[in-house]
Amino acid sequence: MLRFLKNNPVILCIFAVSLVTCVLTFFYNKTAALIELVILVILIALSIVTNVLSSRRSHELIKTVNEALNFTETEKLSAFPLPLLVTTAGGRVLWFNSLFESRVLDGMKLISTDVEQFLSGQTAEDISTHDRLYTDIGDHSYSVYPFPITYRDEPCFIMLFSDETQMRKTYYEYRLSRPSVMLICIDNLEELMQNFSDSDADAMRSKAEKLIDNWLGEYGCIIRKLGDGRFIVVCEERDLVRMIERKFNILDEIRNYRYDDKAVGITLSIGISRGETLRECEKNARQALDMAIGRGGDQAAILKNDSYEFFGGMSKGIEKRSKARTRIVASAVQKLMENSSDVMIMGHRFSDLDSVGSATGMLCAARSLGKQSYIVINREQSLAKPLIDLAELKYPDGFISSEEAVELISKDTLLVIVDTHRAEVLESAELYRRAKTVIVIDHHRKNVDFINDSIVFQHDPNASSAGEMVSELLQYMPAKPAITDCEANALLAGIMLDTRNFTLRAGVRTFEAAAFLKGKGADTVKVRRLFMNKLENFKLRNDVIDSAEVYRDCAIAYADINSSDVRTIAAQAADEMLNIDSVKASFAMFEANGTMNISARSLGEINVQLIMEALGGGGHQTMAAAQLEACDRETATTRLFAAVDEYYTKQTT
Repeated sequence: MLRFLKNNPVILCIFAVSLVTCVLTFFYNKTAALIELVILVILIALSIVTNVLSSRRSHELIKTVNEALNFTETEKLSAFPLPLLVTTAGGRVLWFNSLFESRVLDGMKLISTDVEQFLSGQTAEDISTHDRLYTDIGDHSYSVYPFPITYRDEPCFIMLFSDETQMRKTYYEYRLSRPSVMLICIDNLEELMQNFSDSDADAMRSKAEKLIDNWLGEYGCIIRKLGDGRFIVVCEERDLVRMIERKFNILDEIRNYRYDDKAVGITLSIGISRGETLRECEKNARQALDMAIGRGGDQAAILKNDSYEFFGGMSKGIEKRSKARTRIVASAVQKLMENSSDVMIMGHRFSDLDSVGSATGMLCAARSLGKQSYIVINREQSLAKPLIDLAELKYPDGFISSEEAVELISKDTLLVIVDTHRAEVLESAELYRRAKTVIVIDHHRKNVDFINDSIVFQHDPNASSAGEMVSELLQYMPAKPAITDCEANALLAGIMLDTRNFTLRAGVRTFEAAAFLKGKGADTVKVRRLFMNKLENFKLRNDVIDSAEVYRDCAIAYADINSSDVRTIAAQAADEMLNIDSVKASFAMFEANGTMNISARSLGEINVQLIMEALGGGGHQTMAAAQLEACDRETATTRLFAAVDEYYTKQTT
């Protein structure tokens, strides 16, 4: 008893005070003093018993830990070289050694007996499911290794804390010092040379290069000029992180540059790559730059581990096609057709006037070369049935189903893909997988999942439509295909659809293509008839528009209608809602076969492509779409609102 009181000075003080109280009470009431003394003795006895039991449990626990760590009887747990903690399976701390107290706690008071306070919020379940945990305690970083043991038939864990603070600092410094390669291209130097005098164009180019140099001067980069308007930059990861935090503000500085108080419209495309070697970084940076340019320019694309991260992409893009390149591609396409046994032409699912129109143009080219050729299409799902009926007057055997195409395809078949460059949205993915030779002709902004195994990849995001691109190819093919009013009307219909009757994305080349088609017999009245609606669909479209609500300058409507033409009606409703005052973008949603579909439109001020990409879709700056699988109306609306909010947040920051 005396030893217990000696080892517990607080209890000794309490006993002494209580004993003095008993003595004083004895002079006034002997009975009360006796009762106090008896209670005091009982409390002391209970404390001794509790202390003995606790000591035995601690001894048993330490013995269990010794056995789990293969300690010999002569070794002591206190000699273990790492901080050690014992916890129950439920996360309650049972015991820790002196190293844990001195190094990990380091004077810190325990706020509870819960082990989570040492695991940065990780739970007891994480202990049982991981061989290694990471945690930060104070200014130190630890790796925690849990080992299961059994104590009194109860599962417990021994947790060893290894201090890796210095190693992690070294690791982070290593990662931050890793090199990245950046390729920078001024998008529209050719346009400057054409639209301004040589002296003015040189002054603008010099200013743009000065802005780039000043921007990179804020970081520890190495920059070298590769050619006219092209640069290569080597920077550390720490600098790239800062650029990302600032969202590559050089894009805005260049875009907003004015010469003699006039907007110039210069933009940059930047391709960046992180990699293990400089050679790998440079190779991937070229791929990233191609992706940035393929999406219309005025943006930065970062490639790492086959995934992209994009910044910018707010401008409409600049026409950069050259007739020389178009002539080269046209010759290559003709040669591939001549060397094939037959030609199959395919667009995207739910084909529209542009998809069918451009396919009809390529069908004309193939048959002019004497090749058996077909357009692969799902007639029931097509949004261009009037155009199909018109084309079948000249090509009664020109349209086949995807099932028929899969049966007919051979190793010498040439597959021409129009109006899309993504395998997952093709009319028949199986047909694409079986094709040995593929040509892609598309105008949509480039997606990361583009078809990358084509022999010819004719892609121009600055073209108004696939119909415009095919019209140019037909002009420059050496064989000069015999284009009639049938193909001319089909191609013009696609152009008028995607430009909304020459109001959006209609450039100089667009009107040149339209003039060429007009000379081949295109009739704008006949083309206009392809856009006509049934009275019932006209009424349903107005019902959809009537349900619209405005959110952040965006009109959002839901097509809760029962019609086989719901896709066409929703798309037309999205177009029509742009006529509402103060509406800068429109979204029409409809459900089909358990999938929520969204048609997005804008007048250019809002980039609906970026909003749809956030939902897994894509398209153009003014026309895009997305499909949300297994998604109800409420969830789809919430996700769309979130995507719009994210877009506005990026705009303001």
